This record gives sequence, structure tokens and C-alpha cells, in this order.
Amino acid sequence: MEVVFENKYTRDKEWAKDIIGFISFRRPIHIVIYVLSFICLGLAIFNLIFNNTISIVYFFIPTIWAALLFYIYFKNLNYTLKRDLEIHKKPIDVEVRITEEKIIQSQSTGSEFTLDYEDIKKIVKTKKFIYLWSKTNMLYSLKNDGFTVGSADAFITFLNEKGLKCK
Repeated sequence: MEVVFENKYTRDKEWAKDIIGFISFRRPIHIVIYVLSFICLGLAIFNLIFNNTISIVYFFIPTIWAALLFYIYFKNLNYTLKRDLEIHKKPIDVEVRITEEKIIQSQSTGSEFTLDYEDIKKIVKTKKFIYLWSKTNMLYSLKNDGFTVGSADAFITFLNEKGLKCK
């Protein structure tokens, strides 16, 4: 198995902020919820200005929802980093090797995971990372500037040639 691409990065605060930020704020279902919440908040402000009434549903629920989401984001961010340090005493180094047949992810903890291309459900590219979701919702990460063999753009092209589309 010849390595076509290789990627290395450390699961540090940059990684945690990116993945938890994506999961918390940039997933399509969350964007729909945010838009609906802002519409409700806009209606509440409109009612307050023109009718001098406050609608609990339109004003407080979107506000509480936003506050809850930020609380969950920061809580998950801190727990993720603290969990890695508590268990492993240092941030986890990740190495991902991509061959024509499969993707192999090794961690400095000694864990190794294998992902076949037909098991990839979704691919998302952010400014700093590429995320591969498996059909069982396992998450595999690659850092855009962490490629030691190949590049992020070439990797996306490679996945497209395998019939996988990146969002």
C-alpha cells in the first residue's frame, strides 16, 4: 500500500475550536434554527417597538437558545481539551495516511483506525481542517496545512475522483 497523501497535526485548542465550532454553529440544521430564531427575535423587537408588548415566546426563547448554545460550545471545548490532557498528559498527535484503498489514522496514544472510502458519508472542508464523517458517525480530521505528502486541494480532488463530494 503506497501512501498517496500523509497528514500530521496535533489535537490542540485550534483543532477543538474548529471542530466544536463546526458542530455547534455551522451544520445546516443549526443554521436553519438560527435563522428561525432571528426571525422570532425580529418579530419580538417589532412588537416591542410598535405595539409596546413583549412576547415571551418570540423574545426569550431565541435569546435563551443562543445563550445555551454558546454555553454548550465553551463547555465542550474545555472538556475536550481537559479530557485529552487528563488521559494522555499531553495533546494527542495524529497522523493520517491515505492510500488508494483506504485511510489509516494513527494517534500518539497507540490507537489506529481504518476508514474505507465506501464508508465515508460526508466530507466537509473548513478554513483549517477537512473532516470525514463515516457512516457510523466517526469523525476523521485532516489539517489543511498539515500535509507532508500531497496537499489539501489535491486530496479533495482525489476524493472527488473516488466519487465523494466535499461540502
